[in-house]
Amino acid sequence: MSALPIHDQDVIGQLPPGLQQWLALERFHLHKVDLFQNRSRDPAFDPRYLPQNCGAFRLSCFWIRRRYLQVYGGQAAGGGELQLFSGQGLDERVLFPIHPSSLDHYRKFLSDVDAVEASKQGACIWAVPTSSTRTLLAWHDQAPATAVFVKTSLRSPMFGDRRLYLKTVGRSVGFSGLMQSARADLPATLDYLPESVGFVPRSLPDSGAIVRSIPEEIKQGRILVAPVFSLLGGSGSRVPLLLTLLERSGMPPRQLVEEVLCAPFARLWLGMSLRLGLILEAHAQDLMLMLAPDLTPLGRFLYRDFEGLQVDWELRRRCGLQSPADMPHAWSWRETYDAWGYPYSEFVWYKWRISLFNYLHFILADVEASLRGWHERGLIGDWQCEPDEVTLIFSHHLFKALEQMLGIRVKAKYNVYRHLHRFLLLLLDVRKELLGGK
Repeated sequence: MSALPIHDQDVIGQLPPGLQQWLALERFHLHKVDLFQNRSRDPAFDPRYLPQNCGAFRLSCFWIRRRYLQVYGGQAAGGGELQLFSGQGLDERVLFPIHPSSLDHYRKFLSDVDAVEASKQGACIWAVPTSSTRTLLAWHDQAPATAVFVKTSLRSPMFGDRRLYLKTVGRSVGFSGLMQSARADLPATLDYLPESVGFVPRSLPDSGAIVRSIPEEIKQGRILVAPVFSLLGGSGSRVPLLLTLLERSGMPPRQLVEEVLCAPFARLWLGMSLRLGLILEAHAQDLMLMLAPDLTPLGRFLYRDFEGLQVDWELRRRCGLQSPADMPHAWSWRETYDAWGYPYSEFVWYKWRISLFNYLHFILADVEASLRGWHERGLIGDWQCEPDEVTLIFSHHLFKALEQMLGIRVKAKYNVYRHLHRFLLLLLDVRKELLGGK
C-alpha cells in the first residue's frame, strides 16, 4: 500500500496553527537526516512515508475486541481526544492504529480476530508523520480537537528495531503514570506528553501501539513547541530555528544559548536526577522547547517518549517518593523498568552518563559547530568563542546549580563534556550523602 499525500496541505490546514507549526518543524527542520534514515538498510521502504516527503494520509485503524489485546492504562474521560474504546464488557472494542507500511504484518491477526476497519463504519482518521516516522499525529476529519500522537510499531531495518514490545508499552505507560504521580514535585520548567494508554495484540507481543496526549495549552496555541533538533535543522527556505530566534531577539548568540539551553537545563537535570531520581533521555528529538506565540523562549522544556526515561529507584525509596502501585508489566520489573538489556544499563552512573552525553554531544556540541559554521558563512556576526565554549558554559551552570540546590562547592571547575567520568564520580559522592552516607 502506498501513501496518498495531500500536497496542497488542505487536510493539515484543519489543525490549529500551533500544531501546524509544530508539524512543520518536525518534518522540514530535521537535522543530520542521513544519520537517522539509513535508506540502504531497507531500499523497499516507501520513502513517501518519511516525514519530509509525506503529507496527510488516511490512517488504517481497526476495531478489535479487547480480549484479543493486552491493554495497559486507560484513556482519560471527557478529554475530547480520539476515542479509543467502544462498548462495554465482552463487547468492548479498542481502536488499534497501524502504520501503513506494517499492514501486511498484521493481516493474519486482523483476520483471526474479526477486526473491523474503522473507515468501513464511516470514520476518516488523518495522520501526519513526525520526525520519528513511526509516530503520527492523528485526528478525526474536521475534528482537530481530537488530535493525539499514536506511536506505532514500524518494521523496517532502516530505523533499527522500532517495534513496540509488551514490556516497552508497559514501560512507557508505567513511567507516564510515575511522572503523573510526581507532577506536584516536578520543576516548573518541565512538562511532558502523557502516554496514558497502550495496547499489544496477545498473539503479536512485539507489535503494539501507544497513544500520546497533547496538553490543551498547546492545542489552543497558547504555547508553541519546537523540538530541539529544529534549532539547527532546515535548508533552503526552511531557516534553522536558532537563526530565527537570534534575529528576533537581537541577543548575542552566546547569551541566547546560555539562557535557553545551558542555564535552565542544568538546573532542571540536577533537580530531576538528584531530587526526584528521574533521568531524562536528553537528546534533540525527545526534548522540546516551549515558546510564546511570538517565538520568545519561555525557559521551559517539554519531554516526550517515556520509553527512554530512566529511574534511580534507590534514591526515590530513600527520599520517600512514592510510585504507582499498579505499574504495568511489573512482574518483569528489572527488564521493564530498571535496565535497557545491555551491560551497565541498570547502574545509576551509567543512566546519568547516557543522559548527559546525549545533551552535551548531540545538542550542545552540535549547536556550537553550527554557530561556528554560520559565522564563517556570514550568517551571524557575533561568534568569537573558543572551542568547547558552549559545553563549558553548561558545565559552569551545572556546578552553580550544585551549589545553589545542594550546597556542593567545586573549587576546580572543568568542562564536564571532556571530563564526564570525573563529574559522574562527583555525582556519586553527592548521591551517597543524599542517601545518608550508606
